[in-house]
Amino acid sequence: MVNNWNEGVSIVIPTYKRPEGIKSALESLVGQSAGNRLIEIVVADNDPKASARELVAEFAKTSAIPITYKHVPEPGVSNARNGALSVAKGRFIAFLDDDMKALTGWLEELVKASLKYQTGITFGPAIAVMPNQDDPFNPYMEPFFSRIADAPEGYITKCLGTGGCLLDLSLCEMPTPAFDPIHNETGGEDDALFHHLTSHGTKVAWAIKAESYEIVPASRATPEYMWKRNFAFGQGPAQGEADKGLSGSLGIIKWMIVGVIQFLAFTPAWLLLKLLGQPFHIHFQNRVAQALGKVFWWNNFRQKLYGVNATTSIA
Repeated sequence: MVNNWNEGVSIVIPTYKRPEGIKSALESLVGQSAGNRLIEIVVADNDPKASARELVAEFAKTSAIPITYKHVPEPGVSNARNGALSVAKGRFIAFLDDDMKALTGWLEELVKASLKYQTGITFGPAIAVMPNQDDPFNPYMEPFFSRIADAPEGYITKCLGTGGCLLDLSLCEMPTPAFDPIHNETGGEDDALFHHLTSHGTKVAWAIKAESYEIVPASRATPEYMWKRNFAFGQGPAQGEADKGLSGSLGIIKWMIVGVIQFLAFTPAWLLLKLLGQPFHIHFQNRVAQALGKVFWWNNFRQKLYGVNATTSIA
């Protein structure tokens, strides 16, 4: 065992009012290892009432991996992640959300790939598990919830979501704070962080064997939720240009034009398939929502899904 946190791994789990979710996530970490490195688990409870405290304390009594509980009462997805990072001791930060389960070897494979390719960001497959296996919409919703790179193990250029990824802080020029609080209610805090890191030269790897499950709750496996998330996703590029100030004006115009073109291209197919009762209409609904997000990108239209607006989960 390397008794040095300069080589250690901190597994970060933000949670918000999901007792069964955090219990399942913690159970999935039993038996995880990272070679001979020190490992810790940091749970950031974003519920102002600290509802996860007792459950985490009880689990910690028998856990072979030491657990640190951090209460972050100020609601917000960025606040929760930053709160966990404020007490994490490891060089490596592995993120697991409270609606996820790590599969056997998840942590080992993430660290192994990070070291092999000397990357500051390493992603593994997050495979969606839908709540109703007979739902005809599943084939068109499941890819949205899954985070999988269509690539062999090695370097990639596309960043995925925070849940199921690993940061090597020794290779990352981290901003302060790591996750911008401006995204507390809307999400997108991970996109902003990854954009910052990659723009400062951080390399990205794909660890194809570092698998995890994303357990999709029934409240999210709906066309309505898909619309909101895709609308927010579509807003991202224009909002990124807006963050640049005046220099981003042309970029905003470009993305708004792209949005109008996409809206005109995808709306007829969406409406026709929906009228015919074809589940495939969800695919085009998502594209239409993204298109409108590019057009209506400013703050008045931002989708508030987290923080005080959250109902079930942090991510």
